[in-house]
Amino acid sequence: MNIKLLLLLILPLTGFSQVTGLWHTSFVVMGMSKRLDLNLEITSKDTSGWIKDPESRSATKIPLDEVRLDKDTVLFSWTAGRLSFEGNYFSAVDSIGGVFHQGGLEWNAFFTREERVLEKLKRPQEPQAPFPYTSEDLLIENGEVSLGATLTIPDKKGPFPVVVLASGSGAQDRNCDIMGHKPFLVIADYLARNGIACLRFDDRGTGKSSGVYMRATLEDFASDVNACVDYLKTDDRFIQAPVGIAGHSEGGMHALIAAKKNKEVSFVIELASVGTTGLDVFLTQQYEIPLKESGDTAMAEWNRELFRGACAIVGAEKDAETRTKKLNAYLDAQYQTASEEVRKEQPIMAFKMTVQMLLNTEWFRQFQAYDAEDYMKKLSIPILAINGGADVQVEPEMNTLGFAKSFSKKSKPYSDAIVVPGLNHLMQHCKKCTVTEYSELEETFAPEVLETMVEWIMENQQNFN
Repeated sequence: MNIKLLLLLILPLTGFSQVTGLWHTSFVVMGMSKRLDLNLEITSKDTSGWIKDPESRSATKIPLDEVRLDKDTVLFSWTAGRLSFEGNYFSAVDSIGGVFHQGGLEWNAFFTREERVLEKLKRPQEPQAPFPYTSEDLLIENGEVSLGATLTIPDKKGPFPVVVLASGSGAQDRNCDIMGHKPFLVIADYLARNGIACLRFDDRGTGKSSGVYMRATLEDFASDVNACVDYLKTDDRFIQAPVGIAGHSEGGMHALIAAKKNKEVSFVIELASVGTTGLDVFLTQQYEIPLKESGDTAMAEWNRELFRGACAIVGAEKDAETRTKKLNAYLDAQYQTASEEVRKEQPIMAFKMTVQMLLNTEWFRQFQAYDAEDYMKKLSIPILAINGGADVQVEPEMNTLGFAKSFSKKSKPYSDAIVVPGLNHLMQHCKKCTVTEYSELEETFAPEVLETMVEWIMENQQNFN
């Protein structure tokens, strides 16, 4: 080997040797603060590495499937986790900066040699002491299920209105902790500071609540809401007080179902909820969300029609075994029409399992059959419906119109359905207004919606039963 060739072999290794060893980063993604360790090993034969979550109990080292170094460029990927990183090495500050990609998400990361602490989420609306109200932790019984709850009570002489908060789809704790935000904590704090008591509770199987969330139906969730209403009416402080329900998203469905069954409910507030049918909202979601995230109209249309056909099978077949067989056959056929991108991201078994687990349940059968008008026409109590104008999960115009035309003759004079421009599904002022943006926004809940809720409750007290 001549000296010139030897230098060619040594020079790249000399540059890349600065990148070898252990690196640390911290970042926020989907409202979660994370740390990650990266180790890069480079020899004359190959490059390799591993990543590790130092926050996990096992702290398992996950081998990387690919590590590529080209001049100052650093690339690595973990195929099973659908995770990849593209960045650059900055020799002046001995660091690696770049972008992670995973399942349609992307976020910035900056690796250093020093260990990093978890980044603190910026949530300026989260309540800070001192609090001008008292909080009581409760355990409310509903048959075989116990519900962990918190009751906030203004520090002044009652009686005063009290609101039960009902959360949307997915197992939520009493603060409705989602995407790094705690909207129910913010709502409860604001209500209590303005003379309104509030009860919020952990969903079944979450926090201090017992039961199994995945086995529950819309009717079950509504019964949990009514258990909270009934509990309040056994408390001397609230026997003479109007008790209302404020439900967010699917929680608004729980609220109307509960109110129809319980004469103790004095009013209902619907937040980003369903004013039409569950099926209409679900199918609209399946178009609007992928369109907003990708801008691909063909993909969005394919997704909507996929679920339209699947929902038809779920609605028509009462027998679970028959539904499963028909859904499997349908999904096999639909998968063949999927784009290359869809087939690359999801093998057919994962694709079928995802749809089956979502749709082939009694909960979803009740969800898609739900029609807000069936409940609202039979309610004589005041109802306030607020939808965000930039909501891609519950289309605002269609659902606001649905609420407005469904008020009963008795409730209509004291009820209202409004759209607040520029708000997403979580009632945040948004910029991109995508689902993935929820966690990126510092605001938890729009102040004007909080103000509207309080003003409406206070102005309508004489109209509550």
